[in-house]
Amino acid sequence: MSATFTFDRSACASWRMAACRVVLASVCALVAACGGSADAPQPPPPGGTPGPLPVAPSITQQPASLTVLAGQAVSFNVAATGTAPLAYQWQRDGVDIAGANTTAYSLAASALADTGAAFRVVVTNLAGSATSNTATLTVTAGVPVLTIMPQPADISAVAGTTATFTVGGTCSSRTPNVQWQRSASGGETWADIVGATATTYSLAAVIGDNGVLFHALLDCSGQSGTASNAGTLTVTAPGSVVLGPLPVVGLRDQAEIPSLTDIDLDPAGSFTFITASRIKRLGADLASITAVAGGPFAGSTDGVAEAASFNQPLGLAQDGAGNVYVADSGNHTIRRIAVDGTVTTLAGLAGTRGAADGTGAAARFSQPAGIAIGPDGDLYVSELENHLIRRVTTAGVVTTYAGSTIGFADGAALGAKFNSPRDLAVAANGDVLVADYSNARIRRILRNGSGAGAVQTLAGNGTIAAGSPDGIGTAGVIGGPIAMVVRGNTLTVRDYLGLLRQIDLTSAVVTTLSGSRALGEGYADGNAATARMRSGYGVTAAPGGGFMLADDIALRLVSPGGAVRTIAASNALGTSPAGVGTLAQLPFPLGTGLTQSVAVDAGGNVIIADRISRLVRRISPSGVVTLAAGLTGGFHGSVDGVGSEAQFGLPGAALTVDGSGVLFAADQQSVRRIGADNATTVWAGSPTEFGAVDGHATTARFNSLGGLAAGPGGNVFVGANNAVRRIDAVGNVSTFAGLMTASGRVDGPVASARFQFVGQLAFAPDGALYVIEIGSGVIRRIAPDGLSVSTLSAYTTVTGSLAIGADGTLYYGTTSGLAMQPAGGAPGVLIPQGSAVVLGANPSLMNVDGLAALGPKQLVILSGGQILVATLP
Repeated sequence: MSATFTFDRSACASWRMAACRVVLASVCALVAACGGSADAPQPPPPGGTPGPLPVAPSITQQPASLTVLAGQAVSFNVAATGTAPLAYQWQRDGVDIAGANTTAYSLAASALADTGAAFRVVVTNLAGSATSNTATLTVTAGVPVLTIMPQPADISAVAGTTATFTVGGTCSSRTPNVQWQRSASGGETWADIVGATATTYSLAAVIGDNGVLFHALLDCSGQSGTASNAGTLTVTAPGSVVLGPLPVVGLRDQAEIPSLTDIDLDPAGSFTFITASRIKRLGADLASITAVAGGPFAGSTDGVAEAASFNQPLGLAQDGAGNVYVADSGNHTIRRIAVDGTVTTLAGLAGTRGAADGTGAAARFSQPAGIAIGPDGDLYVSELENHLIRRVTTAGVVTTYAGSTIGFADGAALGAKFNSPRDLAVAANGDVLVADYSNARIRRILRNGSGAGAVQTLAGNGTIAAGSPDGIGTAGVIGGPIAMVVRGNTLTVRDYLGLLRQIDLTSAVVTTLSGSRALGEGYADGNAATARMRSGYGVTAAPGGGFMLADDIALRLVSPGGAVRTIAASNALGTSPAGVGTLAQLPFPLGTGLTQSVAVDAGGNVIIADRISRLVRRISPSGVVTLAAGLTGGFHGSVDGVGSEAQFGLPGAALTVDGSGVLFAADQQSVRRIGADNATTVWAGSPTEFGAVDGHATTARFNSLGGLAAGPGGNVFVGANNAVRRIDAVGNVSTFAGLMTASGRVDGPVASARFQFVGQLAFAPDGALYVIEIGSGVIRRIAPDGLSVSTLSAYTTVTGSLAIGADGTLYYGTTSGLAMQPAGGAPGVLIPQGSAVVLGANPSLMNVDGLAALGPKQLVILSGGQILVATLP
């Protein structure tokens, strides 16, 4: 069926023509849907031109949210455009307001009940509608109420340190403002401190400020202005605190050497090595370390000596003239250090990966790693990401020497395949030897005239076996070769298993020079069978037929027979000065910038639980260092045993000693007990399983152990799970204060008290237990009767270390340095924090990493990688 409809538009007024045409279109669509013809011709307009199409409303001015005092009038306004006439309908909380049909809506008097009401308006016309944004009304109860808490406290500071006053304010409405003032007239007159508008105000204490008052003016957006209480600044002259090193047998000066990756013997008999982002040199006498080039931070800047910067350099080599060439892996470039220390980029473009041959900056590399100099004077470079061996002339011309794509294949040079080649060495005949790391093989690129010949497999078969057996050629297992050096007809290789292997270049016989298959990789000096080395890193020839290792954390000398001894060990981060003797080196590495545990027993022995080496050591009053427990080498584990039979996972978080000399150390999620005979056992908890469970020692669980304190009756108190836990004399665990897993800072009865990440603990002579609360940087006190918890009025920037003297004085680390607080007295900075440790009568510290009372008026302090003694006045 078909039908034709007509529409008489003459019945529409001219201003409605467009609307009629819309209706007509709808009718036509309906007809089409019913089977008729939607294309039927429309009658022509009856003379004249149709009017313009109507425009739908559009909001041009949105109503704004308002905050007023109760009783004030309120008016919301809107503006809109669109074809007239426009109709307005205001709504409150989505419901139409009767009679609210203009561009404005007003309330003659607001009420508190109106607070939170949402107002909007809907604007309509013939073409459609538009809804405005919602405006919220907030009504406050008259003048805002200002509450000041905390009030500024009196502060005692040593001249030259920072003193900080703190105030807090809340307003029942509006925003609190702060303006600090000072008075040198005892409070008669006050002067604004320019720019001091935060809730804390810090100043450098000087003697002239002794007795000056400080308070804050607070208001609520200009209303309810009130002055806080005044805090008095007491400034004392620096005391005669004397800071010195703890006497330790074997103490010597040494430059810092973190993150050692490669090393090379230079023509003068000294050793140039990579340490973090610097290049340094160990003298031929093995007694001095000097800077060559590079600064403390990663970069790609060319320049002279420390003005230059490197980014994750992995390999280096030196020519006969003393120039050093560096595979700057993070920058994807090859750098040259001239004899005078000038660093230039020889090839590649910093920060740009690629695999393009070319000259200078036109060439591209992707993570160059190994680098060696051939008899022809050219450089040979391995690339971890491109899996290629490149050739670089001293003029910066780069060509691909061998390799194609990732994989394993011998054969023609440019058809061969490597997988993450790590280090290179060049034999006297020009053969290039490749430590093909991920293929677990040693490859040889034969020399053919002036170029590359075939690629062969010299040793290894692609397996990484724990036994890593010796053998001939592919029968010898080379597990993850990383570094190597050639001397005569012998290639010496460091592998992933911590072994030092040797390969005869003629017979391909693989032997082991040093390292223990049974003990595995690690860090321990000893003979060829007992020595332990880290997995990989650098190796170079040493005079006399031995070798020098860049062993991650130490420079180590290997004798021709395989015996290993440490020349220098890392004990600091790589951001301090680069010269010789910048830091005192202990006979064992000690970390910096992280909490380390130290305790002192009744015999005056200093005990250190070192999280770097995972060992617990005793230092006698005469400075002799002995092992209490732990397996040398820094191995992670949880093994009970006597002395070196024991292993720890992370023993540095907390340590305490009871009156009989028994040690208790936090180790991951457990508490370990080290007896006077050095027998180590798990006392409570599980090293490998965390939780929040009280009960018997074997079923109890801890999480985030932060502190330990030996208390009366054989009890050991533990900071864990946002609570203070107690282990009794037979190992039963209970919650002593706080609620496990419930975080907060609430004083009161121990059961309802709350803590935020409990740190170090210490008992005072009166039996009170003090708690460092890491989460909020304050000190909490559990009363001697064990019934209540309070917050100490102390610095709010406590960093974690705590000790208490025989007279009840508290000593603790803060961001300003080492603070002291006499019992019932005000806190003050005892030794300020600086950028370096300064010994003597005007001392300074770096971060206070560990702290213990050594004796009357003496503290032992761990700071800057050193063990220090502060003698107090």
